[in-house]
Formats: sequence, C-alpha cells, structure tokens
Amino acid sequence: GVKNVKKKKEPKLNKKGKVKVGFLKSVVRTFPAQIKASPGMFVLSSILILVTSVVSSGQIYILERVFNGAAAIAAGNAAVMSVAVWLFVYAGSYILSAGVNQIKCRADVFFEKRAANTLKKERFEKNSRIPPIEFENTDRLDDIEKSEAGLGSAMSALTTSKRVVFYQIPFFVVVSFYLVQREPLLVAALALVFFPSLIHMMISRKLFADREDKAAPVRRVAGHLGECITSPKFFKETRILGAYRFFSKEYREKLKEIRRIDYKTAMKSEFIWLLSITVKTAGNLGVYYLLFRFLMAGRINVGEFAAVYASLGRIDENLADLFWNSFGTFSTELPAIENYVRFLDIPEDSAPDAELPYELGIRMRDVSFSYPNATKRAVDGVTLEVKPRETVAIVGENGSGKSTLIKLLCGYYRPDEGEVRIGGYPTTEISFNSIAKRLSAVYQRYPQYALTLRDNLVIGQYEKEVTDDNLTRACAMAGFSPDEEWLPGGLDTMLSRAFDDGVGMSGGQAQRVSIARAFYRDCSVMILDEPTAAIDPLEETRIYERFAKLSRDKTSFIVTHRLGSVRIADRIVMMKDGRIVEIGTHDELMAKNGEYKKMFDSQRQWYEDDAEGEPAPAE
Repeated sequence: GVKNVKKKKEPKLNKKGKVKVGFLKSVVRTFPAQIKASPGMFVLSSILILVTSVVSSGQIYILERVFNGAAAIAAGNAAVMSVAVWLFVYAGSYILSAGVNQIKCRADVFFEKRAANTLKKERFEKNSRIPPIEFENTDRLDDIEKSEAGLGSAMSALTTSKRVVFYQIPFFVVVSFYLVQREPLLVAALALVFFPSLIHMMISRKLFADREDKAAPVRRVAGHLGECITSPKFFKETRILGAYRFFSKEYREKLKEIRRIDYKTAMKSEFIWLLSITVKTAGNLGVYYLLFRFLMAGRINVGEFAAVYASLGRIDENLADLFWNSFGTFSTELPAIENYVRFLDIPEDSAPDAELPYELGIRMRDVSFSYPNATKRAVDGVTLEVKPRETVAIVGENGSGKSTLIKLLCGYYRPDEGEVRIGGYPTTEISFNSIAKRLSAVYQRYPQYALTLRDNLVIGQYEKEVTDDNLTRACAMAGFSPDEEWLPGGLDTMLSRAFDDGVGMSGGQAQRVSIARAFYRDCSVMILDEPTAAIDPLEETRIYERFAKLSRDKTSFIVTHRLGSVRIADRIVMMKDGRIVEIGTHDELMAKNGEYKKMFDSQRQWYEDDAEGEPAPAE
C-alpha cells in the first residue's frame, strides 16, 4: 500500500511575511548562550534575588505581629519589649535586603559583560557563515541590521525573566499564601485588578513589533547617510562636492520619519495604558473597601488589617513592576529578540567541506544567475572551461556581468541554473570555505583596514609563519617597498589617521596594499577584479607584468574594462549583457573585428602614448 507521508508543517508568517518566532523559541535560542557565559555568576545572582524576595514578602508576617503587639500593649495585655523585638527584626530585614541587593548588583555587572561578549561573538560567527548572496537581499540586510538591537533586548529579557522567576513569583506565592489564610477574596480581587495590564501587554507587543518592521529599513538608510557626512571614507568627496547639505537634509528627513513612527506607536500605547490604569485604580479602591468591610465584620483582626493595609503599597508596587515593567519589557523587547532569532535562523552554507586539489580547473555549463529582486539576469547561459594554470582575462563594459561571472567561477555565488565545477566538485555540493582556501583576490572596492602594514598583509593568511622577507616580497610584487617615505614605521606603520601615530594613504597606495595582501597569501587561484582602477595605466602595466610572473603556476583571472594589459592572458573572454560574445587570444579577437576590437580601439590612445614614454591620461 501507499504510505501516508506527513507534510512538513509550514511556518506561520506575520503580516510582513516574516516567520513568527514567539516568546518560547526566543527564550530557548537566546537565554542558554548567555547563561553559559558565566553560570556561576548567574546562579549567585539568582540565589541573592530569591533571598531578597523571601525577606521582602516575609515582612507582612512581621508587620502583623508588630500591629497585634501594639494593640495588645494598648489593651494592657503585652509588654513593650515584645513589640520592640519585632521592630528590630523588621529593621534588620531591610538592612539584609539592602546588603544582599548590593552584592547582587556586582554579580549582575560581571555576568552582563560576559553575556554581552558571548552574544556579540555568536553574531559575528553567524555573519561569517551566511552565504554571500544573502547580503544582496534587502530583506536579509534588514534582518542583519535589526539583529544588533536584538542583542541588548535579549540581555534585558533575561534580566527581567530572572527577576520574575526568582523575585516576583516567590513574593506573590508567599503573600498569596498569607492572604488565603486570612481572606481568600483579597487574592481574587488583586488578580482581577491587574487583568487589564495583561491585555495592555499583549497589545503593546504587537505595536512595537510593527514599529520595528517599519523603522529598521529607514534606520539603515539614516545610518548610511550619517556615514556619508562623518566617515573619512566619504568625507573628502562630500566636502568637495558641497554635498553636506544634501546628506544632512536627507538624514534629518529619515530621523523625522523614525520619530513619526515612534510617535504613532507611543500614542497608541499610551492610550491603551490610560484605559488600563483607570480600571486598575478603580480596582484598588475596591480592594481597600473589601479590607475595611472584612475588619468591620470581624473576618480579620486589627493586626491583619494593618499588616495588609501597610503592605498593599508594596504589593501594588510589585504587581505594577510585574505587569508594567516585567511584562512590559517582554512586550517591547520581544520583537527585537525575535528579529535576532530570525537572524540566527538565516540559512547557512550547509554544504560539506572537501579537500580540493592544489591545481584547480574550473568548468561552467549553461550557467545563469540573477540577483535577489532583480528582473534581469546578470549572467545568462554561460558555458566556459578554464584549465589549471591558465590565465583568463574577463573583459567588457561596466555592467556586462564580468564581476558576477568571476564570483560564480570561484564559488562565491552559486548558479540559479546550470553547474559550476571546481576541481571536479560542483560548487553547490561543497562549502565555500573549502574553495576559499585555494583563492586569493583583489577587488576594485578594496577595504582599508585600520591596522599596521604588517597586520594588513598577515590577515590574508594569519596562520602562515610571518617573516619580514615574505612581507617585503609581497610588497615588491605590488610595486612598493616598506622603506618608502610614506611608510615612516616600515612594516609597523599604522595605516590610518584615526590613530595618533597613523598615516593616511592615497587611493593608489591603499590599492597597492590590497594587492600586496593578495600576493602574500599562498593560493592556487588568483583573481584581480579591476584592482588597478586607482593606478595610472603605466603602473597598471607593471603590476600586471609582475602578476604574470607570480601566477605562472596558478589558475588566474583578470577582470577589467581597461584592455592595455590583458595580452598577458592565455585567453580573453569578452562579456556583453551577461553573455560571452567572444573568446580568444588578443590577436585572434583583433582579427575578428568584433566587440573586443571596438573596445580596444576606443582605448588605443592610452597605451600608444604609454609606449612612447608619455604620461597616460588620468581616468
């Protein structure tokens, strides 16, 4: 017979199309990691909170004995000393609570620092495991941006949960036990009084979840605009263009938009709070009335009446703390924690590791690829085979698909259709880390790390034995020496003006450091993706000549729209509109009189001038 196969339960989605997480899953995903950071301090803090709770709730019993003793003294049935003893006990309980609370605060500070570091490490490691294509998805970028706020919310939720479990619940258990023994109706009345607070908490949770969904993308844009105004990366061009006012205006508009979102959320929340506090106040008056009626009816004695009456303020304070602060914190923080959990649930590169051969050949068959939310294919039906130790230049106009093709060739992106094999392995079936061990690359948009020159080079392969000779050799391959004037500290020069002893770099100097970092790394596949955009064509030619010598035993790729140096390649691949339109050597493509020749002829003047020793035009 046919077996009944249970369908996998589809996850529930919210109105924004995001997977619903919920309180329980949020707790399970975020609390254990924090507790493991410092279990001893967590246990110590919890015990101290429990001691404070027992002492605080036990004071209602002490007050009953004080008031009953006072009534007995007034009636001449007891000595003053018997009441004084209970007064001392009452005062001692306050001193004990204060001392225990002080120790708890010290333990909490230590624990929270450890927990914060643990969550940050978890977030960093998760980022390193997210497939690169996810960073092209705006929805994923929102999740990543929201995750940072979720760290603080997760810590706040644990602190609040600890107070609920070890202080508030024991407090109300002891007080409820006392009230049930005296008059059970008082417990029911107090519970009903705070029922509206529970409703407010549930509505607030939804309001703040909606608020975060609306504010996160706006906040991300505002952050970038602020960076355009203040970051050294943008500052020079922003000032030269006179673009400060533009960015400032746009930044203020985004801040206003965030404030409008916050204002609408706050107004709705405050209106609901006003309704619930009105009901709560009316309920409190009812409790006082019941207490008075029970005294008049003889259902409680004077000491019990006075003890409960004197403790109602503390009971009311703790109920308010439970519903408004504790549950309120959950309502406002839970959406951010759910965002953090959704970030942790972003699919990771689950393909297994594989040991690739050192010499890598790459085969690409009928490969197509589109970026998330794009309507046009960036690469469309490409077939290409690259042999081990072959040097291939990928050329074409901007937007032709060159950089996307190279990312598919090296496994950084995986194809939507077709197949890419590296060293015989399909890129969809092995982890990118397995491939990355064999790669080294320089991209047009190179990062500038605020590190010493030595560290800038070493991060490319930090496990490699570091010697000054190896570092100097890498610098020489990139066309500079650590002894040059712009590097006053040699290999130990700090490459950032953000530090007192640091130096600034020109675009060309920063690019050479990036190239040296790539050359320092031991690899079998070398990629130069528009690496010389900030360097003049003459120096570009020299770098490519050095690159040709270095890459003789490597599979190498040169991605560029400047054709003066691509003749060093064994083959040239001409891209247009995401497709390969021509393949061949420089001479073969020039003979075809096609797209490559048109592009080369349009740039010929640059390289003819260079050959005559004249300066090339700046780009």
